[in-house]
Amino acid sequence: MKTMTRLRGTGAGRSDFDGDGIDDIAATGDPFYYNLPLVPAGVVTVRYSSAPHVDYLMGVVPGDGGSVAFGMALVAGDFNGDRYDDLAIGNPDEPDPKNKTHAGGVWVIPGSGTGLVVDAAIHFTQDSPGVPDSPESFDQFGGALAAGDINGDGREDLAIGAWGETIGSKAMAGAVTVLFGGSAGLTATGAQHLQQDLASVPGAAEANDQFGYTLAIGKVDNNRYHDLVIGAPRENDGVSWDGSGMVTLMWGSPSGVSSTGATSVTGAAIEPNDGTGTIAWYLGDALAIGDVNGDGLGEVIVGASGAQTPHINGGLIAAFTGRSGGLSSSAVQVITQRTSGVPGDPGDDDRFGGALAVGDVTGDGRADVLVGAPGEDIGSQVAAGSVTLLKGSAGGLTGAGAQAFDQNHPAVPDGSESGDKFGSTIALLNLDGTGGLDAVAASPGEEVGGDYAGYSSGVINPFYGSAGGLVPQNRTWSGLSLRTEVVWPLRHGLRIAGPQSGGPIF
Repeated sequence: MKTMTRLRGTGAGRSDFDGDGIDDIAATGDPFYYNLPLVPAGVVTVRYSSAPHVDYLMGVVPGDGGSVAFGMALVAGDFNGDRYDDLAIGNPDEPDPKNKTHAGGVWVIPGSGTGLVVDAAIHFTQDSPGVPDSPESFDQFGGALAAGDINGDGREDLAIGAWGETIGSKAMAGAVTVLFGGSAGLTATGAQHLQQDLASVPGAAEANDQFGYTLAIGKVDNNRYHDLVIGAPRENDGVSWDGSGMVTLMWGSPSGVSSTGATSVTGAAIEPNDGTGTIAWYLGDALAIGDVNGDGLGEVIVGASGAQTPHINGGLIAAFTGRSGGLSSSAVQVITQRTSGVPGDPGDDDRFGGALAVGDVTGDGRADVLVGAPGEDIGSQVAAGSVTLLKGSAGGLTGAGAQAFDQNHPAVPDGSESGDKFGSTIALLNLDGTGGLDAVAASPGEEVGGDYAGYSSGVINPFYGSAGGLVPQNRTWSGLSLRTEVVWPLRHGLRIAGPQSGGPIF
């Protein structure tokens, strides 16, 4: 690790592992050309703001095989309250140490004045003492993660999605585990287990609902407890012809996730009656929370990248108004690339809303929403990808002043090429220590000079926030630039650590 004077973390950022007031960037990639005794199951790189130093964190593919899944969910949160952010890494195909089923696991590495302290990592599986339920193959425990202070004790808690969990005889119905922060970090003591056959959770567990496929934690009402939002994008899949997917909001409380007052909304319930042919298929395959109108109540921002707009897989986002009564289909704003003021050229497979990040970019006290459309065609380049910044206002999200960027933009390095999938992963972070939040957008399909044909290193592009919105920076970070004699990360930026992580990999 690098050396520097120890300081207490400022707590000002979203992934500030070394406490210098500027966020560090943790990103997932595929290991390539590795020189290791075991097969790596994924590589997470951590690029620090305070020194030219990179950490390389890797899981291991077991002897009986398995997928490259280490880092398929990646979240930063201050779980011990020391104001250094910690890093939680999901490996949903990890074999359980006791029964060897590929049920999944989560690694939590604490931050410090010298960065992440790997030797102090904590490991959780469904066989860990105090963790509810038991491990079964393909539970996908760790397939989604979200951090936030649900019980209001000043330490962030961690929600863990196990969207492949079988409930009774219903395969892939899905479940969520909540672990609470403490002075020593996350603990399984008092852990909660949520699934749709509980009386406190709306709906009913059904095969392939994938409850817990996405997660977000944030303040929806105006008390001091953060609230938990859970996506089940396969709810009613193949059953309803006017939409599918479901989003559930559960309130925070001093004892954790409250057993009362939960609300939910389905994709079918928000079908706009505007004659556009918009249908919200797979509502909930991206989630975030932020106060976009500045009234002190947090909006629940939901992506449905498979929505018909009427373009197939055109994609939409739904902004549910923050209210003390929870989610309501009558208090929602649906935005597509056809919405007035929203830039872009709507088409099939754009996947608008496939990635979301929410935070105050302009510094006006209202959250803005960064939207990824990784399937967007740019000219003749198929699935080159784009990102759009929608600005918050007193009336909620608006297309007025919206910005769109792709790699053909004159201030964005590289150029749009088929399969780049720019915007497949995005985050709003504090990169420069001033003004509003800044942005990073990944293009995991980007090939750079020095790559082998068909093996993309991937790149991450930074943008700085300003009163007028995002300002592109003329630089990128590529997987090739992170190559060492030990490993070469490909598809750099498959995930980028922020407040929540999960959803489809594009």
